[in-house]
Amino acid sequence: MKGKEHKERYKEKLGYCQNNRPEKDVIWINALGLGETLSLTLFLKELSKVFSDHIILLTSSTLQSKLALEHIPLPKNIIHQFAPVDNYYVLGSFLDYWKPKMALFSELDIWPLRTSKVKERKIPLLLINTRMDEKKKASRKRLGKLFSAPLKQFDHIFLQDQLSKSHLMEFGVDEGKTTVNGPLKLAGTMFPDTRDVEKKLNILFKDKLIWAAASLHDSEENEILEAYKIAKQHIPNLVLIIIPRAIELSENTMKRALRYSKCVVKRSDYYDLPKKETEILVVNRIGELGLWYKLAFISFIGNSLNFKEIKTGKNPFEALQASSIVIHGPKMNEPGYEKPASLGISDIVENKNDISRAVVKYSIADRRKEKIKRGQELIQGNKAITQNLIAYISEIYKTRVFK
Repeated sequence: MKGKEHKERYKEKLGYCQNNRPEKDVIWINALGLGETLSLTLFLKELSKVFSDHIILLTSSTLQSKLALEHIPLPKNIIHQFAPVDNYYVLGSFLDYWKPKMALFSELDIWPLRTSKVKERKIPLLLINTRMDEKKKASRKRLGKLFSAPLKQFDHIFLQDQLSKSHLMEFGVDEGKTTVNGPLKLAGTMFPDTRDVEKKLNILFKDKLIWAAASLHDSEENEILEAYKIAKQHIPNLVLIIIPRAIELSENTMKRALRYSKCVVKRSDYYDLPKKETEILVVNRIGELGLWYKLAFISFIGNSLNFKEIKTGKNPFEALQASSIVIHGPKMNEPGYEKPASLGISDIVENKNDISRAVVKYSIADRRKEKIKRGQELIQGNKAITQNLIAYISEIYKTRVFK
């Protein structure tokens, strides 16, 4: 399985349910991979409160999503297992076992047999947190009825933005079955419970200033390391934390980093700790962004500099939630990602000189206070996105009126 499947739990994908089913009604929520799963965690926490007498069954397809959830303190009425493959007998076994009262599929993870099997059993079916940009629209158009037919089976679709709604309607979706609710990730996420490691890191780094550079594209790493070299001349106690956009890239990141410092450490295991003299730390672990954002006075959000191969930036809201100053490149094209910069909460940087200037500027605590305060206010206001979606779902669940 080449490390891509869980050694014990991969059988769940084949319909073997290894979790005991409590004698409670079940709401099934299906996500795809790591990003989609983590973007749902805060929503899941709040949903579990409203449906406290239910089991919230979260399914996802990738090993990375399972590993990332291990340190997140999800409520006790949330159960995770791997999603069943799109097979007649597997889906039948899964649905016979869990008997969900409602099914919520996230984003555009739509499989023809999965949707039809749910509808056969008259289970209310919702599509949530859905986004369709031009690229996704073009790829789904090529699928023809393989995509449009299951899409029309959803009883209601909750979308991230107006453009996604317009695109979906081109596939014959009834406008009355759509609601633009906004992207859930704008409201923040649930951070992993890493208090034991945080305590040790705070002691190790008590005289240091931490800068996190997260979700970096290959093209951005040299720019970040050059900026670190410049900023280090002004901030001798600066430590750079690099979180590549994929852990398989960490070896290349290590090689680059060693050209800028002899004190480079790679973190691969939970209790791998840097040394006091560490200057650059390369994170080779999944699901640790929250840990490093909380320790960092400033965070660069990657995949956002103006390189040809970069399309759009990564999520800036987790860093804002952690009270870190946020800087990023100009390519923040996901719905809502432009808002922090437009409100003056985050700073746009173009190159190593801009980045190093921002790091030096915000190394002074008084210059950070107002932006951090406004960032927290933005996150708090965005929680309405989650609350509104749960209110819609609760109303649909109560009425159970579907056409």
